Amino acid sequence: MNFTKKMFQENATLEDEVHVAGDSESWHIFMIVFQVILALGITFGNTLVIASFWKFEPLRIVSNIFLVNLAVADLLVGILAIPIRIAFVNLPMVRQDMQMFLQELKESLQMSPFCFLWQIASVLLLLASLFTLAAIAIERFVAVRMPFRYIELCTTKRCVLVCAFIWALSIVMSVLCLAFVKEQLGNTCRMADLTSPTYFKCILAPCIGFVFLVSWVLNMCTFYTARKAVKCSINILRDNKASEWQMLSTYKVTVTAFLVLITFSLCWIPSVFFTAVGIPKKYGVFQDVVILLLFANSSMNPIIYGLRLPLFRRAFAKILKRENGSIAISNYSSENT
Repeated sequence: MNFTKKMFQENATLEDEVHVAGDSESWHIFMIVFQVILALGITFGNTLVIASFWKFEPLRIVSNIFLVNLAVADLLVGILAIPIRIAFVNLPMVRQDMQMFLQELKESLQMSPFCFLWQIASVLLLLASLFTLAAIAIERFVAVRMPFRYIELCTTKRCVLVCAFIWALSIVMSVLCLAFVKEQLGNTCRMADLTSPTYFKCILAPCIGFVFLVSWVLNMCTFYTARKAVKCSINILRDNKASEWQMLSTYKVTVTAFLVLITFSLCWIPSVFFTAVGIPKKYGVFQDVVILLLFANSSMNPIIYGLRLPLFRRAFAKILKRENGSIAISNYSSENT
């Protein structure tokens, strides 16, 4: 009996400490500093990806259109989503005058528009990234499973139209949350305090789940097919360097796309899960960590491209060194070192 009571008291003390840590001024200062560093890294890395695509013609291929679209979504996380969260979630916990200003604004408007702006931006960028990953999965599937129809099906015009459709659909679905505003708003910027559960359970969750599942199935099938083709053909094509390079290059891009999906999944699944089940307010520190994780995902793709794709790596080097000239495609041996 005494042991149980003691354990209960210890757990209660731990919960209080976590709650206090999540609301303390020092914790929010740490969050601000960390998010500023993340925002700078995200902006730098994804700007580098977009600039490389724009500047170097060898990178302006169909498969890279979707990578650049993903970089645009990640860039907006750095210049839009993170600053909004710092300004209207973290800073008010550090500066009392800003907290009073936001409270007055909320009372005068009978709602917190910046909380909805943060929610719309978060959902918009999540959906844009997820739909783009699905488009990448489809493009890779066609490239590997239907190589002779790839040029016919995956044209530049079609890929650009798909990207435009992705952003239009993401905007519509993110703004749709305003149709499910709660009559009685909560005191935080969490989705659970702003929007009816119907929006997540009946609209957002099924859409995310379906697209996520399709992306994984297509990537698994593509990866398996590409790997099998490389193993079966490596000896046959050894005397044909051009065909060997083409097959291994396709396989490398496919693996890279799969790695991007894996990192996206690892970073976003905790956020989607906790949004669905809800995190008690006393565990606000864990909510902050989950948000940092999904922000961090936006900084990872440029690193993956630099490590996995030699053309991007060369382009990054030329831009950073301010060198002129092109990045000509060389033979396979140098291209994959």
